Amino acid sequence: MSEMDENESIRKVSRLGSRGPERLGAVNLRDVAAHAGVSLATASRVFAGNGQVQPATRARVLASAEVLGYVVNGLARAMTGRGPRSIAFVVRAMIGPTFAALAAGAESVAGQNGHLLLMSTTNGDQQRERELIAILRELRVKAVLLVGSTETLPAFDERVAGYAKDLAQVNASLILCGRPPVTGHPDLVSVDYDQGAGVGLAVNELARLGHRRIAYVGEKRGMTTAELRLDGYRAALVRNGLEVDPALVRVAANTEADGARAVGELLRDNIGATAMVAMTDNIAVGGYRAVREHGLKIPDDLSIIGFDDVPVVADLTPGLSTVHPPFFEVGVRAAEIALGLAPATHVLLETRFVRRGSAAPPNPACVPLDL
Repeated sequence: MSEMDENESIRKVSRLGSRGPERLGAVNLRDVAAHAGVSLATASRVFAGNGQVQPATRARVLASAEVLGYVVNGLARAMTGRGPRSIAFVVRAMIGPTFAALAAGAESVAGQNGHLLLMSTTNGDQQRERELIAILRELRVKAVLLVGSTETLPAFDERVAGYAKDLAQVNASLILCGRPPVTGHPDLVSVDYDQGAGVGLAVNELARLGHRRIAYVGEKRGMTTAELRLDGYRAALVRNGLEVDPALVRVAANTEADGARAVGELLRDNIGATAMVAMTDNIAVGGYRAVREHGLKIPDDLSIIGFDDVPVVADLTPGLSTVHPPFFEVGVRAAEIALGLAPATHVLLETRFVRRGSAAPPNPACVPLDL
C-alpha cells in the first residue's frame, strides 16, 4: 500500500461510526479495532493488558493505534479500576522547601509505581478545599494526602472525617501528613513527625549550654504546628527545671519580617532572655536581623535555634542551629500507605538536632544578677 493510500485509509477509518465530517484528533478504540481487523472486544483486551490475546494480534492492534495516533483514555480506565490512579497532594499553600521535600518524597514512590502525583492548594479557603475534594473524588484518585498544619477545632475534625467518608465511596483514602491524628477518628491515618520532641531537642541544647531564660517566638495557637511546637517548648522547660515565664513567649507570623519585629520587641523589653527557640527557620532568620539592628551579635548576646533545617540556614553567619524534620520521609511513608505498600497505621517519625554556630553558653554580662 502506498503512503497516499494508507493516509486515505486512515481518513476513512477516522470517520467510522460518524455521519458528520471527518473528526480531527478523535480516534477511538472502535477505529483502532477496524484498522487492525479485529473485534472491539479484542482491541479492548489488548489495552487492558489481558494475556488471552495472541502476540501477533496484539502487535497488529498496537501498530494500528500508533498509525492512527490513538491515545488511551487513562481517566476512563482509572474510573473503572483498570488503570493507574493518581495520588493528590493538597496543601494550604506551597511555601518554601519544606513542602517541596515532602512532595518529592511522595512523588518518588508514586513515580516508581507508575502513578502520578497531582498538586493543589486551598489557600486556607474551606470552600475551595471542599470543591477540591469533590473534584478529586470524581477523578477517582487513589488517595488524597492532606498536607501541613490544620485548625485545632472540632469543626475541622468533622469536616475531614466527612472527606474521608466521601472518598471511601470511590475506594480512595485520605491521609493526613504533617499533623497528628484526628480526635475521635482513629481510622483516619496520620503520618507526622514528633514536633513537640523536636522543640524539646532545641531547649535541651540551650539548657545544656547553661541558659536559664529561654524565649520562644512562634505563631499564635489555633493551628496544629503552632500548638505542638509551643507545647513542646513549655514541656521541655519543665523537664529541665526552668521557669515557664509567659513574658518569654512572643507571637510572630511565619515570616522573616514578623520574626524580626517580635525578636526586636523581646530585646527592647530587656527581660533577661539569653537564648530563643524559633518555631520556624523563617522566624529565626528574622531574629538574626533584629539582633544585628540592635548592634548585638549571635551567639554572644543571644543564642538562636530554629526549626525546619531549610537549606539556606547553613550558609548564615553564623550557621543556624536547628531541628531537622524528616519531610521527605513523611512523603514517602504517606505515599506507601496510599498505594497499599505499607500498613494503614499512624506513623510518628523522629526529628534530629543539627548543631551549628548560632548557640553558645550565655555571656555572663548578659545574665541578670538575680539569676
